[in-house]
Amino acid sequence: MVYIIITAKFPPSKAKEVGKRYLEVVKKYPLDKSLEKQIFRGAIRSTGDAITTIGISEPREGKMKEFILHQQEVEAMFHDIEGFQYTIDIWFNLVEALGVIGLEAPEE
Repeated sequence: MVYIIITAKFPPSKAKEVGKRYLEVVKKYPLDKSLEKQIFRGAIRSTGDAITTIGISEPREGKMKEFILHQQEVEAMFHDIEGFQYTIDIWFNLVEALGVIGLEAPEE
């Protein structure tokens, strides 16, 4: 199982524009449960010079490529907002990460 963590960063002066765009995006691209299990919808923090948001999803089995392409379409809706940046990162869970190096995770 992998987690996709989407991080976006933008200037505070663009917060209202990004917020309005976000509301448009969720209407155009509602959560598709056939592609993903949403783990964490989002959190926001402000550091004075930037606002950062994160969201975490788990792609459905066999849907990784389709999920990533879908997410790229979603993020493309923000491309024209000056200073908007994002990353789409793939994180392995502990069980899989330890398995890669031949170890087994302890039971919780």
